[in-house]
Amino acid sequence: MTVASGWLEHGVRILAIAGLVACGTHRQPPANRTFYDWSLGDSALFAFELPNPRLDWPRDQANAEFVGVEVLRGAVRFSRPRDWLVRDASNEPGAAYVHYVSPKAYSFAIYERHARGDEGWADLLPRYEAEVKAAGGRVVGRRVPMATSMGQGRAYSIETKVPSSGGAFVSHSREMLVQGERRLILIQVVQEEETLASVDHELLRAIGTLEVH
Repeated sequence: MTVASGWLEHGVRILAIAGLVACGTHRQPPANRTFYDWSLGDSALFAFELPNPRLDWPRDQANAEFVGVEVLRGAVRFSRPRDWLVRDASNEPGAAYVHYVSPKAYSFAIYERHARGDEGWADLLPRYEAEVKAAGGRVVGRRVPMATSMGQGRAYSIETKVPSSGGAFVSHSREMLVQGERRLILIQVVQEEETLASVDHELLRAIGTLEVH
């Protein structure tokens, strides 16, 4: 199994889990432990996420709405909502990832993506699209140019049918391949609704401040 195929299989599992949980708990209060409180916990968190106060916002406040963090062994730095929880993570070289869940019933994941140094978008994008299709996803919007604080990329909209006890439903995700000077990552946002309008302000800051080192 290649690094790329292994990443994709893991990503599809995350899509299925996040979609099932979001579907069953959308708009429920934070007391719902099946979605909001299932996380690694503080004791394990520091193995995968370190604070970066430079990216806290508003600055110099004890309870900033957004906190600056470093993930993927310091390769990615960004400002995330304070109330996100880390559901799962790994620091495996070449296949590191971190998967967050929000009390607003969506998930946000960052995956380390394998790429050779000589590969450009003409090589990376067709391979990624083929992997999405092979895993059962459908590309409904693709190759939209976008940028982060330190990185440039291409954004996609993906639909995936997820089986459940009540019958299959469609999971919606926004996926962004982002390339830094030395690394390529994938950002994956999964939600039940067809749009992310209600959480745009959170995602705009998280993605806008993201640095790929």
